[in-house]
Amino acid sequence: MRSRTLLIAGAVTLLAAIALVTFVAPRLSRAFEDTRHAESKDFGEDVTEHGNDVMLGDPAESEERDDEPSEPERALPIAGAPVSVGIYIMDVSHINFAEGTFAIDAYVWMNWDAAKFLPPGAEASAETASLSRAPCDTIGFIGAFELNVAPVVKKPGYAQFRVIGTIRQEFNLARFPLDQHVLRIGIEDEECADHIVRYEADARNSGATDFRITGWTHDRPSVSTYTRTYETNFGDRSLPTGDESRFAGIAFEIPIRQVRLAYFVKLTFGLFISTVLALMSLVVAHYGVDRLGFPVGALFAVVASQWMVGEALPPRAPPTIADWLHVTSFGVILAVTLVNVRSLLVLENGDPQRSKAIDRFWFRVIGPTWIALCVLICVMA
Repeated sequence: MRSRTLLIAGAVTLLAAIALVTFVAPRLSRAFEDTRHAESKDFGEDVTEHGNDVMLGDPAESEERDDEPSEPERALPIAGAPVSVGIYIMDVSHINFAEGTFAIDAYVWMNWDAAKFLPPGAEASAETASLSRAPCDTIGFIGAFELNVAPVVKKPGYAQFRVIGTIRQEFNLARFPLDQHVLRIGIEDEECADHIVRYEADARNSGATDFRITGWTHDRPSVSTYTRTYETNFGDRSLPTGDESRFAGIAFEIPIRQVRLAYFVKLTFGLFISTVLALMSLVVAHYGVDRLGFPVGALFAVVASQWMVGEALPPRAPPTIADWLHVTSFGVILAVTLVNVRSLLVLENGDPQRSKAIDRFWFRVIGPTWIALCVLICVMA
């Protein structure tokens, strides 16, 4: 009998090892790739960053950037006129993973050479045909969704807006609920290509109030400029690049991260307690107790926990840390149920000592294996 138990233990260990290798290898590779993308802050293949990431509100850093030589620009018929863009963030709220949105309340302003553009609100005439519309008339926010951009000041060379509303953004939720994100407020000119308008960051005057995001902590906002390439000229044959166009952009970014211990415990406490209760059935005597009721009750509790997590995520979200923890708990509950059935059958055959030995053996195998898998999932995801 002992040899049969060892054989079963060996088979389960082998299957667990195969599943572990199958699970860890792709997750590890994906983790390294995600880390590289996060460190490079890659916007996509169609975006060329200018490498000028600056923290907001720091004059010293802004002056150092001004002293550095700029990168060589493309050969264009006309050099893009500089437009300085700044932001003051009043509040960030309502981060919604299920809808991929967050709410913003901020002031945005622009400065430019009034002689190189038409006055705000003016249309080109025969005398001003060579001038483009004012940058404040062609400003656009990336991912704007129910966003109210209300002008506060509009005059030649300067404009200020109050921006209140919701912005769409795709969140990488693979590490939920131990995740961290970068909220991005992207601005691009909707009409003038980068040979007409070139954005610059007003990092000296930009900044943020001491706002709070419930359940999150945020780091100091930063700003960087970029050029986005579209594989179309939108029918404008005057663009110098033929079948593509390039538009200047500027991105204000707010790094945020979960209040990890509090939210993680809140989300997974019921899950872990349910799984522990299922394991406790292996140390309870069969007599006078319905041991199969332990894992069955734990199963319903884990299903409820999984449903609660699913409500906070998009319907087609990729597997997250929370999902893998639930899958692991389902596996533990199934294993405990099978052990209980096996132990009960041995007991009914009149061998209580062997029944207790089976319980003790599998409790020592399943418990530490479950803990190890949970730690591995949190570390490697």
